[in-house]
This record gives sequence, C-alpha cells and structure tokens, in this order.
Amino acid sequence: MTLRIVTDSTCDLPREAIQALGITVVPLSILFGDEELMDGVDIQTEQFFRRLERDPHMPTTAQPAPALFARAYQRLIDEGATEILSIHLSEKLSGTFESARLGAEGIEGARIERLDSGSVSLGLGIGVMEAAKAARGGKGLDEVRALAADIFRRTHIYVTLETLEYLRRGGRMSRGQEFLGTLLKVKPVLSIQDGEVVPVGRVRTRQRAIEDILSRCADLRPVEHLSVIHSTTTEEANYMRDRLAALDANATITVGRITPVVGVHGGPGVLGVGIVTAPDEQTRMLSAK
Repeated sequence: MTLRIVTDSTCDLPREAIQALGITVVPLSILFGDEELMDGVDIQTEQFFRRLERDPHMPTTAQPAPALFARAYQRLIDEGATEILSIHLSEKLSGTFESARLGAEGIEGARIERLDSGSVSLGLGIGVMEAAKAARGGKGLDEVRALAADIFRRTHIYVTLETLEYLRRGGRMSRGQEFLGTLLKVKPVLSIQDGEVVPVGRVRTRQRAIEDILSRCADLRPVEHLSVIHSTTTEEANYMRDRLAALDANATITVGRITPVVGVHGGPGVLGVGIVTAPDEQTRMLSAK
C-alpha cells in the first residue's frame, strides 16, 4: 500500500520540506474585493504584505472548494496512492475540513481519511511533516494517523501580534476587545486551545511579549520539536530561534513564514512559537508495541 499526505496552505511549512516529503498542499484563497488569489500559488507572502499596505480593500479568506480536494485526491490515486491522510487546520477556524470531506465523496480507488489538527500554521505543519516522514518510511494510514494525532495532542502554540486590528476585522475578536487593547497599548499573547484562538497573556511591550512566550516554552521542557513563525520580522524570528535553541539541545527547530491566508488574520508583526513536548509514558508505550 502507498500512503500519501494532503494538507492545506495554512500549514506554513517551508517549500523545501513540502517538496522533499511529497506533501500535497491544497490552497485556501485570499480575496481583495472581487479578485480571488490562491494562497501561495497566485500570491506569495512578500507580495501579500506589500499589497496589504496599499490596497484599499481589506482582504478576506475563503476555504478551498471541494472540487480542489477531489482533484488532489484523484491525482494521487492516479499516481498510485492506495491510502490518503488529509490533515487540516482546526475545524473551528475554517470550513476547510468540511470541504475535504465533501471532496472525498465519490472518489474511488483509495482509502481517504481526514484528521483535524486542532491547530494552524506550524502547529499544523509539524504534525503534517512528521506524518509524511512516517508515510515515506512505509507506515500505514492507521499508524500514521495515530502518530500525527499524538503530535497535535502534545503541540502548544504561542503568538504575539503587533496589532489586534486584523483579528477583529476577521471576526476573531470584538471591536470592544480590540479598542481596549489599543487603548491600553497592550501586546497580547495568544494560544490555540481546543481548536480556537484564546488570549493567555497581556503585556505592555513587544519585548516583554517575546520574553513571556520564551518563559512559557521553558516551562514545557523536555521538548521534541520547536518551531518559529513570523510575518514580517525576520530578525525577531532569528532571535527567537537562537533563544529557543538553548532550551533543549536535542530538539529540532523549524523556522517558517506565514502564508498570505494566515497573514490576513494576523497582519504585519506576527511572531509565534510552536512547541511539541517530548513523548509521555503513554506515547512511549504505544510506540514500543
């Protein structure tokens, strides 16, 4: 049997990793007025943030049409796939998971399963990457699904934003919350819990937000994998990477940049960390079987 991994463009994995592991990425869309652009296909991150500064239209996002998933699944089957694991951002944040379900209807020739990561960005991407490695190593769908689900269970996300405005415009927070945050000049620290974006801290300066995130990361040791994601602040991402490297010498680190569709909701100045904690005793016992 041949297992292939499908995900969506919110995974924020580096292009090299996607190509090297044979991951299929179905893009979400960004809409500037009536113009629809496929995330990472018709528009790249650098182009997006330049346009965001000057375009009079506030961009919105749209989930992939089921037909896009159907075409992706059929192509993989035509290439010889007999099993497909389709892993996506939290169902509570997007209708992408449902589009994947609809896209699989009527497709024959392979067993197709879906997995809700309960996360987004590299919180999704790291699990996808590890699933693709396991699939390449010859593991089957059930085993890879269990492996990815366990990684998502051990994944923690912390993010700080330059402004709350884009979250408010995207419907992720109320005008009152955004106004209060601006008035107090606070920098939020956000996390993803039960598939939803939630505030976990508020500090007065950007540097304190970074230190707050690093402190939370340190409390989660031992760590299996660390990831850093940003929108427009490469130097801060590199600083975060270097600080995180000192937390656990055995942890691998991935640095990525958010794609346009994630940038619509975060805006410029997004800086975040994803942490996969080391396997617990339950996980080690399952792996040993």
